[in-house]
Order: sequence, then C-alpha cells, then structure tokens
Amino acid sequence: MTLMTSTLDSVIVVWHVAVNAGDAETAASACTEDVVMRGPQGSSHGRDSMRDWVSQAGIRLMPKEAYDVPGGIVVAQEATWPGAANWDASTPPSRLYTAFALRDGSIAGVFRFESLEEARSYPIAA
Repeated sequence: MTLMTSTLDSVIVVWHVAVNAGDAETAASACTEDVVMRGPQGSSHGRDSMRDWVSQAGIRLMPKEAYDVPGGIVVAQEATWPGAANWDASTPPSRLYTAFALRDGSIAGVFRFESLEEARSYPIAA
C-alpha cells in the first residue's frame, strides 16, 4: 500500500477490517453517533444506517493509497462485492475513493467518489 500520509488513522483501519468481515457492530462503533454516509445510492446518517449498510453491502474494500485532507483522510480503495448474489470472481476490482471525516478519534463521515480529484476536493473539514 502506498500512503501519501504519515499513517492511516487507526479508526479507519478498524473500520475497513470490520466492513470486510461483515462486522456491522464494530464498523458502527468506529463512527460517531451521527455519522453521515454518501454514495451512489444516496445518503443516510447514524450508526444504525452504518450497521444496515455493512450488513447488506457485501463489499470488500482494500485500501491502496491515503491522502491527508483538511478534517480527514481520502483513501483509494479496490472494491469487490463477494457478498452480492451476482458477483463474478473473474471481475477485476473497481477503484473507489472514500473521503473519511474524522472527529474526536471517530469517523464522522464516509463519502464515496469515483475520482481522487472529487474526493480530495470534497469539503469534509469540520
């Protein structure tokens, strides 16, 4: 993994491990109570929404690069959906970019983008 930041914040590592394991409770506990999520299927907020998403997404996210931005970190990820009913193991991973807003040692926002430029320019600073 190539990191463009001194370290990938440990709470983001915990979140990735939990999401990849389908551990909705641990992923939600890495977040603030009012965590905001935005992606291609809309937006939601709160730990219950995070739990629901982790339980239903069937996604696996492999961090590849990280970039410091005001108020958080943008992580470039390779995504696969092995938990999806129509998943084909021969399909190559998709490259996604997630901007994580951080507050008081927890994840306050998870914002998915198709390009690094979009993710880095998203205003996540508190």
